[in-house]
Amino acid sequence: MSAAKPADSIRRAGWATALALLTLLGASGCSKAAPATSELPGGTRADLNAEQKAQADRGKGLFLKAFSADEGMGPHFNEPSCGACHGLPTPGGHAGMDKAARNAMDRGDIDGYPQKALAGFAVLQTPPGAAVSRHRPPPLYGLGLLQDLPDAAIADHCGINPALGIAGIANVNPGEKAVGRFGYKAHTSSLRNFIANALNLEMGLTNPAERDPRHQADSDAVADPEMPTSTVDDLTAYVYALAPPSPPAKHPQAERLFADVGCATCHRPQTAPGVAAFSDLCVHDLGAGFDNGLPDFKASRSHWRTAPLWGLRWRDKYFHDDRATSLQDAVARHDGEAAKVRQRFAALPSADQQTLLAWLKTL
Repeated sequence: MSAAKPADSIRRAGWATALALLTLLGASGCSKAAPATSELPGGTRADLNAEQKAQADRGKGLFLKAFSADEGMGPHFNEPSCGACHGLPTPGGHAGMDKAARNAMDRGDIDGYPQKALAGFAVLQTPPGAAVSRHRPPPLYGLGLLQDLPDAAIADHCGINPALGIAGIANVNPGEKAVGRFGYKAHTSSLRNFIANALNLEMGLTNPAERDPRHQADSDAVADPEMPTSTVDDLTAYVYALAPPSPPAKHPQAERLFADVGCATCHRPQTAPGVAAFSDLCVHDLGAGFDNGLPDFKASRSHWRTAPLWGLRWRDKYFHDDRATSLQDAVARHDGEAAKVRQRFAALPSADQQTLLAWLKTL
């Protein structure tokens, strides 16, 4: 959305659209079998109290629930449940482009355009000639840790390296008056806002927490708001409670190569103390090949949030649109601010390249 616009909801780009998205090694796509030593993600964080865990359990039930038209699902939607788009390799995970969200620019503002409709309703069409961008659903593991980061932990630590041409920007949502961290262009700072808008644009479920006036009511037969505030709160509690992927085994040689090549400039191994997301959560210009026609606050049409690499072990396609089918391909597609890093990787001996790529698959 344009910073001059009052509407500041999280579009589906961010949710099934949330989190993630892409400077040095893009976001993930479809699931792939994890290494045999890897425990599957999707568990609950150990630092939560009993009340938080109980609310998260309620939220998980809602996350997996398939809503019906009689409950307000629709008239325009993508899937009837959160879990339908966030289920690989476990609930809270990702999906591929078969579940992609669709965003478009309409009169200077961005909106989501669900791709299914109830009987008697026409599928929404994007405005003629509008820029359209499709994004696969990102994984949600560990987002509670990112929610809790102070703005300065992001804004003061954007990846910047003049010698490499890297100059990250902390995207700021003016409606929330906070540094964004969720969505492919770091559109929002609030998990609750993110989820309220996803309920609406992904499932057509109006709710009192939706901030975008364009989506506070719909035209089906169920009275608005169709979901109570407690549904948004319980779903937020579940996503907040999802534990981050377990850390990889130490590999000093690969970690040194990751830093020396320049990957760690943006894919910060320690995003903040205790948060090993392998991202600075800032936006970087990836060049003309990543121009999706949709500027978003401080992010230009070709700026993308540095994709968190934790959980990379469960992915086999990369970037917001699954354009890369191997990690080597993903590195080769980096451009713009990442061009010199790509060149440094290409200049490594083949054995070092393979060492680094193999380690990345354990993240």
